[in-house]
Order: sequence, then structure tokens, then C-alpha cells
Amino acid sequence: MTNGEKVWIAENGQKSGPFLEEDVRRWMAEGRYGPDTLAWRKGMPEWVPLYSLFPESAATPPSPPPPKATASAPAVFAAEDRPGATYSYDERAPAPAFSRAEYAPHDDYDSDTANRRDLPAPPSLHWGLVLLFTILTFGIFAIVWPFIQANWVRKIDGDSKATMMLAGALGCLFVGEVFSAGNRGSLLGGLLTLAYLVLWLVAYFSMADSIKRKLADYSLPVEIGGVTLFFFNTYYLQGQLSWISRWKNTGSSNPKAPKGVFYLLFIIPFMLAILAAIAIPSYQQYVKRAHAIEAQQGE
Repeated sequence: MTNGEKVWIAENGQKSGPFLEEDVRRWMAEGRYGPDTLAWRKGMPEWVPLYSLFPESAATPPSPPPPKATASAPAVFAAEDRPGATYSYDERAPAPAFSRAEYAPHDDYDSDTANRRDLPAPPSLHWGLVLLFTILTFGIFAIVWPFIQANWVRKIDGDSKATMMLAGALGCLFVGEVFSAGNRGSLLGGLLTLAYLVLWLVAYFSMADSIKRKLADYSLPVEIGGVTLFFFNTYYLQGQLSWISRWKNTGSSNPKAPKGVFYLLFIIPFMLAILAAIAIPSYQQYVKRAHAIEAQQGE
């Protein structure tokens, strides 16, 4: 076992940890654990006696524990690497009978699993469905869904201002349309529309920054491309959220979040537009020649 690896301890019907190896060795030397204490670390198939995990520590008889103080509180060892509530050790009492199967390691003792379970569930609707619902609702869904995304970001980052910026962006768009209704060349209307675009993009880049910073605390590196986010903000970010949701539920980060597919969605309409720009004039020339031939034949 290498120095720095974490160890879980099972004693007196309770499990706690993970603890640093150096701390466990020190506590063994102080006589805080008996021969009936079980230990486990990641990668082991089952719990084993603590002194078999550290045989060199078992060779030296532990010194007797200090006498119990009448007014002192029970000794507490904080499991800082373990999220959630910590565990404590009281003065050792006779260990109850138990089986090793009772303490068989499982996902509850995997710190990565615990981290994933602590993460609020992201909105997991597939980005393709977001696009489809946007088309079916004539764009209304694309107005509502960003606020759902921003609400989840606020859960992981209480300082996020994305919701406020999205609301400000829509306010600018609405007021700009009102000013431009009677005058399409309105300078104020154009400035408000520009403010809408800026606030909308800033909100999405703010959400992306919060996601990258906060998910790093869960040991999940999130890569969000700025160019892709600029052009496909709602749908690209939703692809990232669906990927995070899959990682939360399964622990798997593969395959990666979609990215290239959005450029395909952009390129296909662009290519169709180019083909249409070439084909439509050619078709119009063909129709004109056909009419001219028919006119000559009629004469």
C-alpha cells in the first residue's frame, strides 16, 4: 500500500472514512484500534483486519490508550475527504458480533459516487428535442428553456446572475420591437436589439463558466467551446447538461458531449442555400428559354 491512499475503518458496528494512511498508522500506534477492527480501501474485494493491512504496525505492541477523562468529550476524527456528515469514534466498547458480508464494500463508500449523488440533477432533455419543441412552438420553447438551464446553474452556483441577464435580454428585445414597430429605422430599437444579443450571450458564457468551475469540485472536467457556444448557445449547452446528467446517473463520461454535430446542422442549411442560389437562377433562365421557344413555334 502506498503512502497517501485512503482507508475506510469498520468498528463497533460503524464505518467511517476515508482517512489518510499516515493517520491510520498513527492511531494504531496510539492503540485506538483492536485486532477486531476491519479496514478497506478502493480496489479491495472485501474488508480485511486492519493489522493485516499494516503488518509492520502490528509487530510493535500498541501502547495502552490514555485513561478516560470524566468530563471530556469523545474523540472525534473528521473525515474531511468524505462529503456530507462526518463520523466519530467514542471510547472503544466490546465489539458486537458481525459478519464481513455486512461490511462488504459497495458504491455508497465510493467517494466519486457520493459526489455524483450530491450533484443536483441537470435538465436532461436531449438537445434535439429542444430544437424540435422550439420549431413546433414557433420559438416559444426557446424562450422558456434557457431559464430552466439557468435555474439549474443557480443551484450549483448561488452567485450566478444568468437568470437576471436572460430576463434583461428579453426585456430589451420586447421594448426594442415596440420602438421599431412604427419605425424600422429606429436607432433606439436597434440599440435595444443589440443589447438583447449581448446580454443573451453573456448569460450563456456566464453559465458555461459556472458549470466548468463547479463541476471541477466533483472531479468532472467540462469542456465548453466558446465558438460553438456563441452560435448554438441553447442547444450546445443542453448537450453538455445531458452529458452531465448521464455522468451523474452512471458515472461514465464517455462518449463526450456533442459538439461537431452542431456544425453539421449549420453547414447543411448553408450548403442548401448555396445550391438554391445556383439552381434557382438557372431554372429561371430555363423557363424563359422554354417560353421563348414556345412563342416562336406558335408564330
